[in-house]
Amino acid sequence: MAGEAVVRDALRTHLLAGVIGALDTLEELWVPRSNERADLALLGRRMDGFEIKTERDTLRRLPRQVDAYGRLFDRCTVVVADNHREKAEKIVPDWWGITTVVVNGHVSFATVRKPRQNPVLDPETLVRLLWRDEVMGALHALGAEPHPKAHRASLWNELLSSTTLTQLRRAVRAALLNRDAANARIPTRRFRVQTLPAVAHP
Repeated sequence: MAGEAVVRDALRTHLLAGVIGALDTLEELWVPRSNERADLALLGRRMDGFEIKTERDTLRRLPRQVDAYGRLFDRCTVVVADNHREKAEKIVPDWWGITTVVVNGHVSFATVRKPRQNPVLDPETLVRLLWRDEVMGALHALGAEPHPKAHRASLWNELLSSTTLTQLRRAVRAALLNRDAANARIPTRRFRVQTLPAVAHP
């Protein structure tokens, strides 16, 4: 039985090679206001979150992971071994994607259901991914003049009142893509592609 790390590495390669607009992935991305971390986040035209459940795993934590991921990601997908498929289908909302993973000498994926746009995205969770200097930059880009000594929490609130959800999503994706991974304060592993593959979305 392959462990989560093996499946995650294969999933990362699969996504970066097969999704138009894919630019970067982050592993173990913290979901603000929760104790959860996404196994893999895909950054590009959207921010997609992926939860992996191998044969070794249980689905005990999946309901609260569904709640946490729904606050943060534009789209969500659960990637499950076949023995978890039926139960996972009963747990995740119908806008979540479902992908099965098979390990038999190599790792392969099959799309059971494609993800749809998240209808419950929470701006107050999303904005908390931004560091103080990133919030300042986003506010300046909007033409605002935030106080130079303002605390991060007040800057978050100012940004929330000054931006649309579309603008906020764009600012967060840009901030995550531009961070220096060597000095990242949120523990993640990242992998970037420099050119966009000319293939269809899986």
